[in-house]
Amino acid sequence: MSRGRWLALIGVLCAAGAVGYLALAALDPSPVTTKARPPGATGPPTGLAGSRLMVRAVARKDPGLNGHLFVIKRGRPRALEGDLACARVHFAAGRGLCLSTAPSGVSYEATIFGADLEPVERLSLAGLPSRARVSPNGRYGAMTVFVNGHEYLGAGGFSTRTSIVDMRDGGELGELEEFDVFKAGRRLESPDFNFWGITFAADPDRFYATLRTGGRHYLVEGSVSRRRLRVLRDGVECPSLSPDGSRIAFKSRIPGEDLWRLAVLDVATLADHPVGERRSIDDQPEWLDDGTLVYSDGFDVFTVAADGSGSPRRVLRDATSPVALDLNL
Repeated sequence: MSRGRWLALIGVLCAAGAVGYLALAALDPSPVTTKARPPGATGPPTGLAGSRLMVRAVARKDPGLNGHLFVIKRGRPRALEGDLACARVHFAAGRGLCLSTAPSGVSYEATIFGADLEPVERLSLAGLPSRARVSPNGRYGAMTVFVNGHEYLGAGGFSTRTSIVDMRDGGELGELEEFDVFKAGRRLESPDFNFWGITFAADPDRFYATLRTGGRHYLVEGSVSRRRLRVLRDGVECPSLSPDGSRIAFKSRIPGEDLWRLAVLDVATLADHPVGERRSIDDQPEWLDDGTLVYSDGFDVFTVAADGSGSPRRVLRDATSPVALDLNL
């Protein structure tokens, strides 16, 4: 990723704190907001009927709402009580991970929280929040941040740091840069390793992530306990494992550009196909169910079929970090 792209991304995240009003909207058949239903609307909106999502607000008029958490159930948004305001959030099996700017405003932190939205642990972060994931059983959490200072990047360059933590007590289980990496049975070493975008399997010891080295973006499979990574294939960023474990949704870089297409690969064959979203999406998608992806373009939340059919559908306005919930909140 070019230096300009890193700086632009940082600008987007920082600017979010200066914009305001949250208007989460299920667009079919009519919008709703967190304030009140619009005049003339009848019946519950059906854009997310039967689904439950947690999202963070992209506030446009009220900076005090920016990053606050909402749950969408049967198409209706409901604000969650509590003081959490997140740049990135993920949640599974009663445990959540919120990456945010610390109250001082000059550093970053991760908050592990429970189903009651109360903090369990607070951890310092080494840089700007980028990605967050919790394993399906709530045991492990993964955090990616942007950092600077790596000599190989040159002055002002940015890289990533990805770590895994125990969600019970916040204990760090290691940074991926410390893990052994193997490609085609041979150990792979380079000073320019960058990792991001962990996604956990049902067995949380197994996970997938992106490794960037030598200008290439590899899908790697890892083991927490063995501290080992294996390169599977090239051209995969921000992987997200389906609930049934058979497919991985990811963003695929357009050669020579900082633009991406969403795609899905088969875990058994590693063959992939694009989905119906034609725009460039810079996000780690989430699976709403085994057949549907949910993701954000940085401002709104969309769904699209994972099999490549159909077209994307905007289901929520002014929201990012969609998380498919496995329990009521």
